[in-house]
Amino acid sequence: MASVQKVQSYLAYWFQLGKPVVFQHSQTQCLPSPIFHGSQLSVAFHHCWQTILQNSADSFLRGTDESIADLLSDEWDIVDCARCVMPLPMLVHGVKSSPCPCGDLDSWPNSEVPQPRAGVCSSQQLDDIRQRLGDRLPDRRHQSPELSV
Repeated sequence: MASVQKVQSYLAYWFQLGKPVVFQHSQTQCLPSPIFHGSQLSVAFHHCWQTILQNSADSFLRGTDESIADLLSDEWDIVDCARCVMPLPMLVHGVKSSPCPCGDLDSWPNSEVPQPRAGVCSSQQLDDIRQRLGDRLPDRRHQSPELSV
C-alpha cells in the first residue's frame, strides 16, 4: 500500500517537472509553487493536497490512469521507474498497463538538468558537509611542530 507520505512524495517529484494533478470533473488542475519550504512540503503543496483529497477519485497526475484515491488504496505502491528512476505507481498484485508519467515528456529523462528531489534541510546538509570535510582533514593535534632551520 502506498502511504500518504509516498503519494505526496510521488506528486512532489512530478510537480518539479511541471506535471499537474488534473481534476476531470471540473477540468481544472493543481500545480503548487513552491513545492518545498526547506525540507518540508510547502503551504502551497498542502493547499493543493487538501483539494486533491476532497476530489481524490476525480484527481489524476497528468499522463496517468490511476486516480489519487486508487494510489491511496491497498492495491498500489510507489516504486522507481526502470526508465527514468522517478516514482511510479505499481500494482501490488497483477500487472500495470499504463506507462510511466515520463512517457509524454519529450525531453525526459535528461541527465543534463538537475533531477527532481526531495526537500532539503539546509542546516542538516551543511552539517553533513562539515562532518565529511572534518573526516578528511588530518588530525593536527598529534603532529609535532615543524622546526625551521
